[in-house]
Amino acid sequence: MPELPEVEVVRRGLETHVVGRRIDRVEVSGARTARRQPGGPAEIVARLGGRTVSGARRRGKYLWLTLDGDHTVGADCLLVHLGMSGQMLVTDAGAPPVRHLHARAGLDDGCELRFVDQRTFGGWTVVPLAEALDGTGVLLPAPAAHIGADPFEPGFDPLATARTIRRRDTEVKRLLLDQTVVSGIGNIYAD
Repeated sequence: MPELPEVEVVRRGLETHVVGRRIDRVEVSGARTARRQPGGPAEIVARLGGRTVSGARRRGKYLWLTLDGDHTVGADCLLVHLGMSGQMLVTDAGAPPVRHLHARAGLDDGCELRFVDQRTFGGWTVVPLAEALDGTGVLLPAPAAHIGADPFEPGFDPLATARTIRRRDTEVKRLLLDQTVVSGIGNIYAD
């Protein structure tokens, strides 16, 4: 499963190749890819078409694209969860479809953003931004507002995290995997 460092690499790639591009068309072919979207694939298609990607952000293992330069509470973003095997690929729009291609967005520069996921544990969801529940004022996609800061965020407080860990009476690995304590650590890095 991609963990914080891998998701950061994906974020940087999207920032380089997708930010500033308008989404001309969207196709979501897998219902599982849109399972967290109340209106399913059709809602994702309707809410993304014609929008401009204005930022690529990440907290822990959550990745999202902000849209139309709107970074306020309630503004839409495309939340991407890579699951265990998900990939975000930027290709030429004319490139042949690859196996396990579940969603794609045609961009105004002739490229295509593709979501490929062999195991279909990941997905796309268009959700509003909300204020993080940790009181930092950081804006996150609403489904990720409950998770704690990750070690690479400017607002991460290692002393507060250490105090939280000391107060808990449980195994170290369980604490490291608790995304409300510190986000981005999965099984591989916790081991």
